[in-house]
This record gives sequence, structure tokens and C-alpha cells, in this order.
Amino acid sequence: MNRTAATTEPVPAALGRVFPTLMTTSLSSRVVTLPDDAEGDVSLIVLVFLESASPMTESWSGPFVGAFTENPRVTTYLVTVVGDSLIGRSLVDRIRQGLAGGVPPAKHDLVLTVPEDIERCRRAYGVDNPSFAYIYLLDGRGIIRWMEKGTATPEGLGSLIDTAHTMLEPLLE
Repeated sequence: MNRTAATTEPVPAALGRVFPTLMTTSLSSRVVTLPDDAEGDVSLIVLVFLESASPMTESWSGPFVGAFTENPRVTTYLVTVVGDSLIGRSLVDRIRQGLAGGVPPAKHDLVLTVPEDIERCRRAYGVDNPSFAYIYLLDGRGIIRWMEKGTATPEGLGSLIDTAHTMLEPLLE
């Protein structure tokens, strides 16, 4: 199985419903509850379960952040879920240290880790394959307006960015 394969298959979560509550800790040790603490009118949440999904994460978040760099109303969160077992808790510290080394300090509040029951998380967020990155675009009320999984394709990125622009347009009037 090619884990970096692109997909155009929609995530089986509930488009148009509120993103399920996710309690996380940022690299700066701040407790963040999504979607409640999401900042801005548009939030991209990239959710991964395995380190192998890191290239998938960057394939979506890099171009998205680049498209909205100057817009303070758009926020991107990178969320890594690790198991809540003893091994999972010990991994959280290592994962956080590794992530912190590659993220500028100004972005530490946007990189989140979750020591959580992986099966509960998989059910709540419609994750059928934890080797994929799962991408959710939320409006300011935490409602899922767009979602995808896997590695970004040009079509997928175009759709994501267009949807975010469309969500921001009525707010500009």
C-alpha cells in the first residue's frame, strides 16, 4: 500500500456539523480546546496519527499557509494524536521536542499534541485509515465546511483554498 498516495475521497465525518471537541496541548504547553479556542474566521485543522503522515501534513498546510500568510483571520493547526497508554504518554514528550525543533517559536501555539484514546478519536473524526492525514476546514463557529484525507493533489488544494476564500468573502462586506 502506498501511504503517500493522493486521494480525492471525502472524509466520512459529518460535513456541515460542528467539529467534535478535541482537547490538546500546544508546543508552548498551552491547553487548547478545538474548535472552541480556534482563532480567526477560518481554521484549517490537519490531524495525523502517525509520523508517516508528516509529508501529507506539509502537502496541505504548506500551500494553505502560503496562500493566507498575511490574513490574520485564517489559522492553521497541526494536530498529532498519540495513544493514551504509558508508551503513548512517553512518546508525547519526544514528539513535542521533535516538532518544536522544526517550528518557529511564534507558531508553537498552533502545533498541538493529543494523548488520547486513538480508537475514540478515530470514531469521532471519521478516521478510517490512521496512516493518512485528515484535513478539516472550519468556519468561525467550528462547523466543518470542507474536508479531505491523504496527500494534497492540485485539485484538492485548489478546492481547499477556493473554499476558504469563499468563506472569507461575505465577511469582507
